[in-house]
Amino acid sequence: MLWALATPVATVLAALVPVIFNHRFYFYDDTQIGAYPIWREIGEMLRSGQWPLFSAEGWQAGNYAAEGQWGIFSPVTLGIGLASTYFSNALIFSTLAKVALLATASIGIYLVSRSLGARRPWAFVAGVASTLAGFTVYLDSPSWVTGLMVWAFLPFVWWSLRRMCYQQKSPLPVLISGYLLVTVGYVHGTIMMVLLFVAVLVELLVRRDWKSLVKTVSSGALLGLVALAVYLPGVLTLRTTARTQVVANTNFLTVDLTGLAGSALPSNLPQVASWWWGPFAPAPLTYIAWFLPLFALVNFRQLRRLVPGIASIPVFLILSLMLTLAPSDLGPLRTPVRLMPYVCLAVIVLLCVALSLARVTPISRTRWLSTAAVFAASVYLGWTGKPELWTVSARMVLIMAVGFALTAVALRRIRTKAKADGVVAAVLVATSLMLAFPQHHYFPNPPVQDFQLPADTSKYSTQLSGSKGQAVVVGTPSALDSSIWAESLVGNMWYLNPGSVHNLYSPIQNAAYSKDLCIGSRGETCKELSTKLFEIDPTSGKPIADLLRVDTVQIVRDAGDPAGAELDKAVPPSGWSVASRTANTVMWTRDVPLGSVGAPVYASEGTDIEPVSNSSTEVRFKVNEVPASGGKVTLGRIAWPGYTADGATIADPLRGYLLTVEVGPEMAGKTVTVSFQPPGWTLEIASLAAALLLGAAWSLVHALRGRRRPAGSGSGAAPAASAPSPASALRSGEAEREYALRKEDK
Repeated sequence: MLWALATPVATVLAALVPVIFNHRFYFYDDTQIGAYPIWREIGEMLRSGQWPLFSAEGWQAGNYAAEGQWGIFSPVTLGIGLASTYFSNALIFSTLAKVALLATASIGIYLVSRSLGARRPWAFVAGVASTLAGFTVYLDSPSWVTGLMVWAFLPFVWWSLRRMCYQQKSPLPVLISGYLLVTVGYVHGTIMMVLLFVAVLVELLVRRDWKSLVKTVSSGALLGLVALAVYLPGVLTLRTTARTQVVANTNFLTVDLTGLAGSALPSNLPQVASWWWGPFAPAPLTYIAWFLPLFALVNFRQLRRLVPGIASIPVFLILSLMLTLAPSDLGPLRTPVRLMPYVCLAVIVLLCVALSLARVTPISRTRWLSTAAVFAASVYLGWTGKPELWTVSARMVLIMAVGFALTAVALRRIRTKAKADGVVAAVLVATSLMLAFPQHHYFPNPPVQDFQLPADTSKYSTQLSGSKGQAVVVGTPSALDSSIWAESLVGNMWYLNPGSVHNLYSPIQNAAYSKDLCIGSRGETCKELSTKLFEIDPTSGKPIADLLRVDTVQIVRDAGDPAGAELDKAVPPSGWSVASRTANTVMWTRDVPLGSVGAPVYASEGTDIEPVSNSSTEVRFKVNEVPASGGKVTLGRIAWPGYTADGATIADPLRGYLLTVEVGPEMAGKTVTVSFQPPGWTLEIASLAAALLLGAAWSLVHALRGRRRPAGSGSGAAPAASAPSPASALRSGEAEREYALRKEDK
């Protein structure tokens, strides 16, 4: 129990080290302008009795079901969102949430390591060290929090699968942990869970455990129904998004075997090209663990005999590595390097399990020399990437050398294996923590952008003061210094502002809309949009701003115009007035606001309509007059797949993205209702309900059968993890493992 408790405690201590050198470490990039404000918006919606499904006012960012990462079915995401509303400091809340996720991951890794045969001290090492891997520390934790979430839940899926298969336990933990992972909506995590199921199935096939194989397939099928509900809206919406549909390699955020070669050196900067300047990453993204050279102490012949019981580790490692080394673009899936945490997890767990079950004893001089050689080789390969950092690497190597020396002393002097394992585990984790200090001293910043947005959420209420209706922000505010945040914002931080803007963050984007408005994924636009908005659409004869129901335009000074000469020349068109002007921004407002975002904005010649009602998911209008040839009505909202019309038919969208319906002459005097549901919604809700009901029924049947089972039956004799029959244990070479684990538990 002591090792189990120590795992999250040590993880929390390690997670706080980056904050010493950079107090904003867990509030960078996508967390800052994406995840945190989404949490806040979700929380505010829940507190007002709404469920986050769809927002017409959000434009290309308002299709929450298609984006997936709003986690509309996720108890974790919804819970985090609700909790965020009780904090006034976004930085503190984000830090607490990230540290809690890292601690959660460490517990899951401890459990699965134990299940796979690792002794308690080595499971402790695996749990802590996995959270210190470079990609998890420098990208998932500071920025890509949804990646951190799914990675944190995957070890629980692994552990509960083995528990269900080998201890005949309830499938409920598998289904709960899998549900929590899938409903985060981060597709890479779901893909890795599928690969984990494949790895476990391979293990069961090797063992010829057909009963457990059926249970694993069944639980996978139920989680597949959950995935259908989560991802089908995005799949059916894909054709309208800006996501690529090709397999290509742009070398953007890709890693190769050379970059992995120095993964034991905490200062290794791999050749990973991305947003940063130059071919090398400015942070040790491919660092795995400093003690990887201890693989030299493994008796691989003995380990090979144990493979049938732990085959899921090497299989999952190989599959993870293959996907991590894949091209940069696999259709809509991008940057496979983000799967690096799973490679680190598999490598560290494999090492800790191997050292628990198959460490050479006694350790010969040759083995120590081999360990030293592997250590030297890993240091050399890590150093060759950026040799100019030799002084940094030298300091790291000195700490590592002391750690290896203490490990060697413990293994040579302490004769009792249990005590030796405990001391070595303490040395490995303590050294890992010590290495974190120089690592974050020399690399204090994540290799992504800090927009320097305020942490105090009360400072988001004054931007666009004096605006009317819905606004468009023209320009790139993030290119200016942080003083701009007193006047404008970026991405989803607009959710914290009382105004309504087009410029929200969208990872999928609507292709036609984003091209027409030259608006990027994080809501920033080209400077030409200030004139484009007032161009006349040839079909409707209306300005684009009218079709978009824009009542406020804020123009942000271009970074290439430090004196603001272009901004001074900005003159509003007729019907608009200057509401405010500063050195960095000018804001125009419409003299007579149009309002009513999402309502009808244009009717073709001869067609007369009268608006009846308008909400995010439904618009109703009465048709007063329509020509014999029929007419068209355009609504001020994006034509996402999922719209249906009662009394009309969906037509080709105006400008390629504005929802348009065709009305027949028979509708004169009648009311048309246009409504939205995520595409495939009925199937998605049915699949989710089926998964929940079938999962509950299966778990209930298992519980009832367990109560009827005579005392002493079952497979409780193997407390560590698996309970193979004696025959299978002999066949797979697991007798040594079973004996060691039972002796330890006694």
